[in-house]
Amino acid sequence: MAEALVLHARVGRVMPNPLLGALVGPPAAAPRTRPVARPAWRALLAQVPRVWWLLGLLLASLWPHGIWLARRLTDGSDEPWGLLALVTVLALLVRARCELVAPSHAALIASGSLAAAAALASFVVPPILAAAAAMLALAAFIASALPRRPAMPLFTLLLLSLPVIASLQFYLGYPLRLATAHAAAPLLALAGVEAQASGAALLWQGATVLVDPPCAGIGMLWVGSWAAALLSYLNDASARRTFANGCVAAVAVFAANVLRNALLFFPEAGLLPAPAWLHPAIGLTAFAAALLPIVSFSHWRAR
Repeated sequence: MAEALVLHARVGRVMPNPLLGALVGPPAAAPRTRPVARPAWRALLAQVPRVWWLLGLLLASLWPHGIWLARRLTDGSDEPWGLLALVTVLALLVRARCELVAPSHAALIASGSLAAAAALASFVVPPILAAAAAMLALAAFIASALPRRPAMPLFTLLLLSLPVIASLQFYLGYPLRLATAHAAAPLLALAGVEAQASGAALLWQGATVLVDPPCAGIGMLWVGSWAAALLSYLNDASARRTFANGCVAAVAVFAANVLRNALLFFPEAGLLPAPAWLHPAIGLTAFAAALLPIVSFSHWRAR
């Protein structure tokens, strides 16, 4: 009898009471929480890598220099060759987009300080110098974002994006014309033409052939520098090798420009008939001759 009571007691402890559900009711379900909807712009921003929106913030802080640069490139006061350099830098960034990393804190501080210095410099120095400081800030950012890529070629391309051709023509135009005329006279002597250099002109039998500003070679010098900087980047050149490539480009362009002016002397002096296409054809041929040593030296022992 005692064993039966113990068994019923154990069963009563584990079996639920049938009246419990009617009296108490089922347990209340846990309240459902709705997911918080994120704004579309936040979801889109979360997909953008950190380095890109940091770059966007830096460019936004440099907006006065960007406006000045856009005006100078479109108002006709300078050649718009800087657009080619800007497009080149953008294409190189897109090409290496998988290698981009967020810049270090030191690089962010450096680029921010340079951006602030460029903003302050715009009040005391010419705008082109302030824009150069802005390009230096951008170069410091990109160099840290691409640690495995050479920094000096990118900095050179950013400097070439500035409207410098008119300034170079003003400061270097006449010295280059003077040197070109005096270097072309010996070449003409080798061809049997005893021309004499006088200032930025060549004198021959009472005729004066002037080396005019377009023949100073400033445009060729810019394009040669752009080619040297681009080839230095593609070959992962060091800063010293980039400088050497630029020096070779300058020498090659000057030699090609001397050859161009020597060849143009013959139609300008009336020694050869001068059809309309001859002048640009000689210029293109001379520039192609300058590109050959630039490309060859840039690839020679490239590291």
